[in-house]
Amino acid sequence: MKKINFKFVALGVTLVVGLLLTYSCSKDRIAQPTLNAYNSPNSYLDSKQQAEQEFTIDSAGTGPIVGNQGTKIWTGKQCLMMPNGDTVIYPFKVKLVELYTAKDIIYYRMPTVAGGNILETDGEIRLRAFKGATELLLKPGGCYAQIEMPNAAPKNYMRVFYGYNPSASFVDFSDNPTTVGAATTSLNPLFTATSYGYLGQIGKLGWINCGVNAANTSSSILTFTSTVDDLTNVAIFAYIPATKTVIQAYNLSTCQIPNGAAVKIIAIAVDASNQLFYFNQNLTISSSQQISVTMNSTTDASLTALLNGL
Repeated sequence: MKKINFKFVALGVTLVVGLLLTYSCSKDRIAQPTLNAYNSPNSYLDSKQQAEQEFTIDSAGTGPIVGNQGTKIWTGKQCLMMPNGDTVIYPFKVKLVELYTAKDIIYYRMPTVAGGNILETDGEIRLRAFKGATELLLKPGGCYAQIEMPNAAPKNYMRVFYGYNPSASFVDFSDNPTTVGAATTSLNPLFTATSYGYLGQIGKLGWINCGVNAANTSSSILTFTSTVDDLTNVAIFAYIPATKTVIQAYNLSTCQIPNGAAVKIIAIAVDASNQLFYFNQNLTISSSQQISVTMNSTTDASLTALLNGL
């Protein structure tokens, strides 16, 4: 009987096993899909934004200034000052952005969220004043600007929320005038419902949201993933029609959304050839869940129509 050289047998087995493992790992690497990559859609979204309107104020008057979408503004130089406290002289400029639809809020990436809590909203505006290139401030000690935002069915509980930027990554909102550094902190925090819409006193220029906290203790979070698309540069939004709430999913995750809310998911991307892509899904929130995203090519006209229909 021949003697078996166990040393060579063991070596042979080791080589075979090594080859099999190498083949298996190589096969796994080959099987990994290449995800579709996208550029940031911000340039496209910027091109669709509501334009900032500019008004030159060269003398005293009773007002109001009226924006393209009906926002009324009462402000005079007596309540404005330079950042160093100097008096403002004529002429000066007032600038206004009006966001009254979900589409326009999405284009501007101005979600209706305050401190991580969603807001029921009836619109946002950006109100600023300039002397040359210098942005003006409201004087302290009782000064304010007055605005009236158009609405056919105003509610009597909407509050004045101010935009501020604590993290420098996005604009947040707060209804606490002290938190945002308002010039006057004793103003009525509520909008007054009028036959025209919402009348409010503003203690700080900048972003203003007509809203109210719509958070709920029974709520869930949506997260987003994809097996075919790299979502790094995809802008993802959740819209709640019942409260006109727009949420942006930063880092592929939303803030808390009330359970029972009907939500419309919209994702927007642009590839290296400037081809538009989108994802759309409607769902009712019942628990925290992961949404699987597959982007599809679209056109500007089709995407605009989709956003108009939110």
